[in-house]
Amino acid sequence: MRTLAAVVIGGFLLFLEAGAQPNEIETYPGAEIVEKEEATQTAAHLVVLGALEKINHELVPEKSEVINGVKSSTTWYLPQARRTRDVARFYEERLQSQGEIVFQCVGRSCGSSSYWANRIFDRAILYGPEQYQFFYALELSKGRGFLSVYVGQRATRKIYVHMEQILKQ
Repeated sequence: MRTLAAVVIGGFLLFLEAGAQPNEIETYPGAEIVEKEEATQTAAHLVVLGALEKINHELVPEKSEVINGVKSSTTWYLPQARRTRDVARFYEERLQSQGEIVFQCVGRSCGSSSYWANRIFDRAILYGPEQYQFFYALELSKGRGFLSVYVGQRATRKIYVHMEQILKQ
């Protein structure tokens, strides 16, 4: 009887682990949600894994993957933040425990902030001077999917963070 109970409990724990979500990433102090989306159906999503480059007069990521999964995204305004570098460092420290950072860029090395804001994330509010942008792409542990974090500052000096998570299905 104890063996059966151990097998049932062990199977349940494996079930929980297989469907487990990544840990919530702590948000920057004072962060205010601007927009939040959570998909319920699996779809193909582009994951940017390299800087933007111009090919045939068009900007495209130098490396990317299309992942089938469920995507959720959140955009925050950070009224208490003063420097994007500090915000980026805050998130980079927290990402380390979630998986492996497979790509990151800083400032102008990321490419056009307009392209990131309008084409990749479809959030015009993220557009600002290129020198104040940071991007991290993280492959979640156990190959569960990807998490990306974009930090940007607008010309008005307002700082925003946009996070997208794609869980493989």
